[in-house]
Formats: sequence, C-alpha cells, structure tokens
Amino acid sequence: MINGQVFYIEVADNPVLLTRGLSGHAPLSTNEGMLFVFNKLGDYGIWMKDRTFPIDIVWIDQDNKVVHIEKSVSPKTYPKVFHSTSDSLYVLETASGEANRINLKNGDSIEFLKNSPRK
Repeated sequence: MINGQVFYIEVADNPVLLTRGLSGHAPLSTNEGMLFVFNKLGDYGIWMKDRTFPIDIVWIDQDNKVVHIEKSVSPKTYPKVFHSTSDSLYVLETASGEANRINLKNGDSIEFLKNSPRK
C-alpha cells in the first residue's frame, strides 16, 4: 500500500524475472506494477530495453521508505540506465503518472500486503 492506495504487483525475485522485468510486457494500468526484490541493499540500475510504454520507477530502501523516483521514463531513453541517489532493496515500476496521481515523494512509506484480493 502506498499513500492509501493498494497496488497489485507482479514480483520479480529471481535472476530470470529480475533480468526480464517489464520487457515485452503489456502496458500497466492504474494501481498495477512490478516489484523487483533484491538480496541485499545496493545500487540497482533500471533501463527501458524492449519496453513499449513509459513508467514511473521508485527505489525503496530496507526500511520500506521511498529513496528516489524517476517519473514518466520513456522507452526512447534506452540504453540510458537510471539509478537511485541512495542504495535500495526494492524497485517498483508503475504506469507513468502513478507517482504524481498518489502524490508519492521521497520518505513515503511502502507497506507490502500479501495476497490482497483484487476489487
């Protein structure tokens, strides 16, 4: 949950899924995303390889706090790699405009809920 909004996310938590990410994926809708889960705190770069739609990229630290946001990143930016200004443990990718829609900012808390029913 982010700023009172529930997001339905796909989890990328193994080498194959972390590498593939949203490449070749259908565009995300409101309140959808992909969460990249890493084994340790670090500097994780994100690029737009094989993407067909823009996204917002949110880096999250070990305390589930937002540490950096890149908004409306276009597929045309490839091969540029986007990085956080601080180390992170998670990266959340959402549809472009979601960060603005929910007024997301650095320092906001993210709450992870398991198996939340979709409405």
